[in-house]
Amino acid sequence: MNMQSLATLPHIDRIDLLLGHPQEQRDMAWLEASLQSAVSVEFSTIPPYLCALWSIKDETDDVAKSIRNVVQEEMLHMALACNMLTAVGCVPKIRDPHSVPTYPGHVPGAVHPELTVSLSGLSDASLDVFSAIEEPTRGPSAAPGPEHDTGYKTIGAFYDAILDAFRTLKPELSTERQVTGPLAYMVMEDLHAVEAAITLIKDQGEGSEVSPVVAHTDELAHYHRFLEVRHCKRFSGLDASGQPIFDGPPLPRPETWPMAVVPAGGYTQSAVPADVWKLANRFDQTFTQLVDRLQAVWEHGDQASLVHAVETMFALSEQARALMSIEIAGGPGTYGPSFRLL
Repeated sequence: MNMQSLATLPHIDRIDLLLGHPQEQRDMAWLEASLQSAVSVEFSTIPPYLCALWSIKDETDDVAKSIRNVVQEEMLHMALACNMLTAVGCVPKIRDPHSVPTYPGHVPGAVHPELTVSLSGLSDASLDVFSAIEEPTRGPSAAPGPEHDTGYKTIGAFYDAILDAFRTLKPELSTERQVTGPLAYMVMEDLHAVEAAITLIKDQGEGSEVSPVVAHTDELAHYHRFLEVRHCKRFSGLDASGQPIFDGPPLPRPETWPMAVVPAGGYTQSAVPADVWKLANRFDQTFTQLVDRLQAVWEHGDQASLVHAVETMFALSEQARALMSIEIAGGPGTYGPSFRLL
């Protein structure tokens, strides 16, 4: 198996590789492009979820704990997708400008093509977007499976297509440069491991066909967590048609900084006060350092870089909260991080 360079791996914007291909026509180029898109899909969820989390003033609040757990699991999903891509001999493109998400923007990989995702604080609007991102394949507005000409209705349908390709192509898998540990505890050594990883990603995101409670953690799937926060009520079960009910104990909405939607491309030096630009630029520098360290993890199989990346994430939190505490002159709301790659 030859390791592909960063320059030769298909870009995630090659939508023609991802759509319009019947299952029997999906080759290794399709699988590699789709796995790169899976990495970017997981990456793209983390900044908006973090903004919502960081906007909560009390980090010990139950809502903050719930969203923090979602972020941690999204980091795991990104790591598992990187391990899958590495297993077929490719280097995940994390540092590439085409792979780093921009906001407002669409979910990569032609997933939820109608959805626009922005960076803002915790609000009804952001929670509606989050629940749409995590909507189950069998959800109220989801079609059963991908629509190849336009995109995938759900992340679960996208992963189903990837798993079908693994089963059909049966590629040789290598454990070289894959990582292990708390944020990537599954190594893709065979098809069984790939199946287990994709099942975990889907169960934690949208819930299984059996239950919205993830079996090995006894915690709600992301979709149901976000709906709990949206309804300010705990999940209490499923109705006769299998749809979730939220009429359990109250889950009060916590006090937040009213972080405004970050403009396209992020805040610019000429448009904000000097102190805001200093904080915003410092955040982008730290974010770029984080992305560099994540790239090193799977480019070199560098486990230590993963530890350093997690440490960098804590610095981002402090810098983001500093921005969120500054009101925008003329309003509404406060500033927030742009997550720009420098």
